[in-house]
Amino acid sequence: MPVRVGDIAPDFELMGERDRETGKFRTYRLSKSLSESPVVLHFFPAPFTTTCEEQMCEVRDRVDAYKGEGVTVWGVTGFPPAIISAWARQHHFGVPILADYDHKVSDAYVGLYSPDLFPNVALTTKRGVVSVGQDGTVRHVWIPNESGVAPPDEEIEAAIGAAARRHPHPV
Repeated sequence: MPVRVGDIAPDFELMGERDRETGKFRTYRLSKSLSESPVVLHFFPAPFTTTCEEQMCEVRDRVDAYKGEGVTVWGVTGFPPAIISAWARQHHFGVPILADYDHKVSDAYVGLYSPDLFPNVALTTKRGVVSVGQDGTVRHVWIPNESGVAPPDEEIEAAIGAAARRHPHPV
């Protein structure tokens, strides 16, 4: 069942891109990042697909808006880091894309698509955007009913604004 606004965000640690100096994949822990800034998570089904590319290119094009509000942004998908890294290098997203290849984080945050929607794939991360405030509280959730719908501008703005708020609810 996906997270809802007001929930405490489940902590996780996932691998991202390979560190060029050490050759090891970098790891990203939500609780560690939250000690420094709020986080917006962009979940998507698969690299090298049209709508997922659209979603993450929009993140890339708005990276200054995230930074300007003091918000960290990550992409999350259920593919291994090597595939994600190749895709990220091709598009220069400028944000970490994290490998949730056992789909546990995706399932906890946005859920998984029914196997009959993607018959040749056992598990597929649903598309969604989740904002987590520095206090660890889920502040915004957007999960579309259809897989081929990228987050609209107003949802991205709402996610950034919700994450950046100092309090979970307007005062």
